[in-house]
Amino acid sequence: MRKLMTAVVAVAGLGLMAGCKSNNVEEKRQDVAEARQDVAQEQQSAQQEVAEARQDAQQDVAEAQKDLTDEQRELAAAQHEQLNNDDQTSATGGSGVANAKTEEVEGTIQSTSGNTLKLIVPDKNNQVMQFQANSQVRVMKDDKPVALTDLKAGDEVRASYQLDANGKMLLQSIEVEKLSAQHPGQQKK
Repeated sequence: MRKLMTAVVAVAGLGLMAGCKSNNVEEKRQDVAEARQDVAQEQQSAQQEVAEARQDAQQDVAEAQKDLTDEQRELAAAQHEQLNNDDQTSATGGSGVANAKTEEVEGTIQSTSGNTLKLIVPDKNNQVMQFQANSQVRVMKDDKPVALTDLKAGDEVRASYQLDANGKMLLQSIEVEKLSAQHPGQQKK
């Protein structure tokens, strides 16, 4: 009987140990489940922070693009204004050539053709100077504005011009002097 009792106690002890192990496994399963839940919450929180950071970055980019667009508009407006100022300078006889020095010369017209005028300059050993003209050139004859085509070979003139970047002489204005080959009976003022 003793043996039987010892066997029963041993079986009961084993049962208790198995029950303890079973409880221990169950506790570990719960711990793992809780840890998984904690990880899932941390991942969700991290994803939310990333989404907020992306949204902030997108807003910053949108604001920067708006600022850039505004700056480009202001630059375009300034360039447009500068072009208008250059056009006004050209319309008043300017060539639009920045910092160009205006020169004057007196001579006799050798020929005119389209937008080209050739002038014989006695001060420069009868050198022939060729000028380019545009529609803004101020042309005066007998104190009245006239077209460049109204000038004739032999007219004595005073011309003002500027050199462009390529060395061409750009005619700014030209005035027929009172005493001219076309008007031999008149006196100079």
